[in-house]
Amino acid sequence: MLRNLQQVELQCCRHISTTSTLLKNRAAKTKSTSNRTQLLTYEMAQKPHHIGVRKSWLTWHSQNLEEFRQSQPLVVAQDEVVRRFIRGFFPQNLVVSGNETVIKRRGNILIVAGFLQYSRRLDIRRIYWMFGFAEEFLSILLKQPVKLELAFVESEEDVAYNYI
Repeated sequence: MLRNLQQVELQCCRHISTTSTLLKNRAAKTKSTSNRTQLLTYEMAQKPHHIGVRKSWLTWHSQNLEEFRQSQPLVVAQDEVVRRFIRGFFPQNLVVSGNETVIKRRGNILIVAGFLQYSRRLDIRRIYWMFGFAEEFLSILLKQPVKLELAFVESEEDVAYNYI
């Protein structure tokens, strides 16, 4: 009887957790692998508190100017359309799975910058046609001028800044 009473008391007791919260900034911090196989580019290797200092050229935009202001959901939707189009139009050529695609807005112009991996099957005529088609298609779709600044590299190792 005493044993049953102790079990009932344990079940109805409430406890308060008094551990302190861990307010650590863990965003954009990459974990190292055991044999250093994960590729990091220069932008990926920067710490979160260095974004405004070392990566400031990526954060300059003209959306706060009076004549070029657009609503935020429209900008996010346009960026997603551009990223998906680039991933779908250049599927074999994307470096680091397309994570290095940078979309800049300067005035009314949308500039897409990034790296593509060079393949031997692409000839120069086909590359220029693909660039022209992509720029023209995105310009018509988004109703604003689009410029591609995509650089070709030999392999992903050329883009690597560090391995962790």
